[in-house]
Amino acid sequence: MPPRRFKSVDECRPEIIDYVEELEVGTDDNDSEQRSSASTQRYKQDVRWYDHWLDEQGIESVLEVTPTDTNQLGRDLSNQYNGTTPRYRWDRIYAMYDYFVSLDLVDSNPLDRWNDRKTEKWGMTKTTEQSKRLEDGERYAVDQADVREMEQHVGRNRVRDQLLIRLLWHTGMRRGEASEVSLEMLNRDAREIELPGSITKNSRERVVAWQPNLDGLMQKWLDGGYRDDYLGGEDHNHLFVGERGAPLSPEAINDIVIRAADNAGINRRLYADANAPEPEDGGAKEANRWLISSHNIRHGLGSYLVHETDAGLYEVSRYLGHRSVDVTESIYVEYNPRAGTDAAHDFGPE
Repeated sequence: MPPRRFKSVDECRPEIIDYVEELEVGTDDNDSEQRSSASTQRYKQDVRWYDHWLDEQGIESVLEVTPTDTNQLGRDLSNQYNGTTPRYRWDRIYAMYDYFVSLDLVDSNPLDRWNDRKTEKWGMTKTTEQSKRLEDGERYAVDQADVREMEQHVGRNRVRDQLLIRLLWHTGMRRGEASEVSLEMLNRDAREIELPGSITKNSRERVVAWQPNLDGLMQKWLDGGYRDDYLGGEDHNHLFVGERGAPLSPEAINDIVIRAADNAGINRRLYADANAPEPEDGGAKEANRWLISSHNIRHGLGSYLVHETDAGLYEVSRYLGHRSVDVTESIYVEYNPRAGTDAAHDFGPE
């Protein structure tokens, strides 16, 4: 069955078109106070889906939606999607109606009646499917002991893979970013990598750093002939090279981490996601999502910086390349009603 095709934005209802124009005005990848283009694109996808949903429900105007309709919306989101998609899609549609309320186009937000109950009614949560599958004693974030275990259990490409895993741990780079790191981006004297906006997820330049205990691996890989041997007859400046000389792909980087963790006895298959191949015999899909992947190393670094160091949320947010501090806070910090109370006692004005 071919995928459903939703209407383009300019074919949607006029109020939705206006909302998207408002989003685009507030989008700037070079301004941390504004929405990133990637975020705006996700909003556009969700409101296009919502316009299609209105068509399916026979609702002509986006301004005529009732709480009864949005109750059905919650059911449909829950039935059609897994993981965090229903929650984020609901939240973005909710934000659109808040915009309509601000313009006096509607008296109230039709999603408001269910918003505080969406988790208990439909299971909408920002908890990932991976987090739901964790067993007692398992955690999403790896720690330094896990990283050392992975380093000791890499495959035959020992120097390269140990360098890769430790560099991911020190820098928190995404696998796509690590794949694109070139020799020109390295400042070996400062132990830094200057990531240009062209390779980062939020399209903003940032600088990441490694610790002195990585120097030996970096020296072996670059100065000891290992990288040159992998290159063979290929000619490119990517830091990480595959066995046939091509740059190491993001998928290959992820596979290296998965295999090392599996070899170390600290990994397992969790579940089959939508991308898992369909078996020819029509049976159940084989699980293709793992407990530990490259992203868990990044998440582990974030947890370490937030909870084990004096680094502030702003510094961690910028170091990891999050689009805002709110993202960092939502991932790594639990709500504490007494946050700031002790400081107010100690430092508040008289």
